[in-house]
Amino acid sequence: MKLQDFYGFLVREEAYDASSLNCFAFRHGYDVRQGLLLSLGNMVRGFGFDLQGVHFNNSGCAYIAGAFSSGSSQHLAIQRELHLNNNGLQAKRCIYKPHESLKRSDWNRFNAQWMVYVVWQKCLGSEAFRNLLLSFPKDAVIIEDSTFQKGRTATIWGCRNDELKKRLDALRKDMKARGKCKAAIKREQDKMRLGEWSTIGVFKGKNIMGKILMACKQALEQGAEPPIDHALLQGVHINLLGKELTFNQYVKAA
Repeated sequence: MKLQDFYGFLVREEAYDASSLNCFAFRHGYDVRQGLLLSLGNMVRGFGFDLQGVHFNNSGCAYIAGAFSSGSSQHLAIQRELHLNNNGLQAKRCIYKPHESLKRSDWNRFNAQWMVYVVWQKCLGSEAFRNLLLSFPKDAVIIEDSTFQKGRTATIWGCRNDELKKRLDALRKDMKARGKCKAAIKREQDKMRLGEWSTIGVFKGKNIMGKILMACKQALEQGAEPPIDHALLQGVHINLLGKELTFNQYVKAA
């Protein structure tokens, strides 16, 4: 796929009918469907990798580092925190959010391609993550399930499923009325979401994260590289811990 076509594909609105497609919608790192662990999100621990000589414990921290990559002293201090952080969710809440006003003014220009690059480096640098991604069937439609997220980017990086949400909300109300605790309700919701109700409703959104994961999976299967706009990334001068990154080489899997 050409770069221009791939970008158009990434930002296109989608509607995935779970009743006819083999949808693997992940919300938590411990989600399991059809015996497959859905530890695909950026915040998941355990898939550390090197990004041009800098080690990150998770792809969430590496991605956020791109937002603070001007090379300024403020951005360098933020990157140092991200580099050492082992909890992607905590990094988003405690590092990114408090400093969001300091992110690069051109962040939205290159953040999607930066995400492609980061996830691809994770595939190349983590054998465990690479094998996990390759374990999904050929017809798998990978979706970041943002059904219960309220942020402004929920249907940009992922998708919502309104019909499934209605079912899960009704289940929660029923179990709560019967005196069930929050933990029991959550377990039952997860069981139904990933099992009997996994073929219910339509997931709607751009699903950029899911598309990136599927593109990386396909690239690994073909022994190729996903469409990465190296020229764009080179042109925006991304600095990481005092070094400007280069994007003119292909890095083979470890």
